[in-house]
Amino acid sequence: MMWGERPVCKLRRVQLARAATQQWGLWRHSGTVLMGAYLAAFALIGLYSLWQSYRFPLPVIPPELFAGLAAAWWLSAGLIRRPALGLGVQDALLLRTPAPPWAVLTVPLAGMLSWSVLPGLGLGALLAAWFPPLWPLALALPLLAAGRPLFQTLFHDAGLIPDRGARNLGLLLSFLPLLAAWHLAVLPFVCLLAVVGWWLLWQKLWRDTVHAAPVLHNRVEGWRQGARRLGLPVPEVGADGSPPPVGWLERRMKPPERPGAVRALWWRGLLHLARQPWRILAAVGVGLAVGASSPVLLALTLGPLLAALAPPLPPHFPVGASTARLLRTLPAGVLLGLGLSIGCGVAVALGFTPAVSLLAAPLVPWAALCCLRFLGTAAPGGQVTDSGLRFGAALAPALGVFVCALFGVSWLAPLVLLLLGGAALAVA
Repeated sequence: MMWGERPVCKLRRVQLARAATQQWGLWRHSGTVLMGAYLAAFALIGLYSLWQSYRFPLPVIPPELFAGLAAAWWLSAGLIRRPALGLGVQDALLLRTPAPPWAVLTVPLAGMLSWSVLPGLGLGALLAAWFPPLWPLALALPLLAAGRPLFQTLFHDAGLIPDRGARNLGLLLSFLPLLAAWHLAVLPFVCLLAVVGWWLLWQKLWRDTVHAAPVLHNRVEGWRQGARRLGLPVPEVGADGSPPPVGWLERRMKPPERPGAVRALWWRGLLHLARQPWRILAAVGVGLAVGASSPVLLALTLGPLLAALAPPLPPHFPVGASTARLLRTLPAGVLLGLGLSIGCGVAVALGFTPAVSLLAAPLVPWAALCCLRFLGTAAPGGQVTDSGLRFGAALAPALGVFVCALFGVSWLAPLVLLLLGGAALAVA
């Protein structure tokens, strides 16, 4: 039976046709198509103006650099313990039919890869327009973008089955970009060879057998991706759905010995941050950007750390509303502020940042968390999962510090941050 005659192929064609018709109708009636065309034309005009005004000769870059970066980009996918492919309920049901497993999984895999290929195509087109001598890298960018999640899927599934041959061969293919150190023109061809090899190895894994462990991991990842698309809190579970392992810092977080609502809230906020202790270490690196001349840089680096905001309190908790709002932001604000102070102190010692920045560094995370709590009151369940809201919350104190430095009154930055955080807490 040919591929086009398979029942699963006919079902997928009907599903895609219905989904495309429904989505096109939503876009057409909501004016998204017209607005998208307007924004696309505006972006093309802006890019053309930049292309005419800001083209400069590119310095000679050794091909070894591009080859090493491409290989490192692919190899980093092998360090991720979670699968890249997420399966829905319908995909899991189709795996119980006599259809070949690889034929069922091809559609969600292709959908996942398309979201990686499209940015790669856009960046490749811009790179080819600005720097024509780098055309091999422009051709390889879509393959590099698509190869990483494909290699992650193969490496994860082969490790669970287990199939050491497929895993080792897939790992060997990830080193192929190093051949581009001989000449940059080789890069798109070796990338294409690696992507085709990974695809054949993955198809061989799922040719005849449905493996239970990878399916379970992919289903759990599908739930997480669905929650992320809907803006809901992402479940904190392991790759197989089990509770996440207890970290070294969380094991040392003992409950308060004496009872009390304030002590319980303080411990709850510290426990939420202790489950991801890397945020405290990352705050040290963010401290290097406190005295930078760009508030956007500080907001971009601080925004991901604001997920340390403690979850909202359960209803009817025996504590005042103002105290609850303060204790929701204070534990993470204190620890992240300590990390930012250490990083800012290192920057001051190296001469990168003026010493007056040390006054504002401890209060920047707390003020950003207060702004995030205020912005997140409309989010489902009070949990803020939108990265745009985190960036906006981090940008507010960053602008306050920048404006104070611009007018030469950096000593007023702590007062501005206290007023900003207090105002954000006072608003219900």
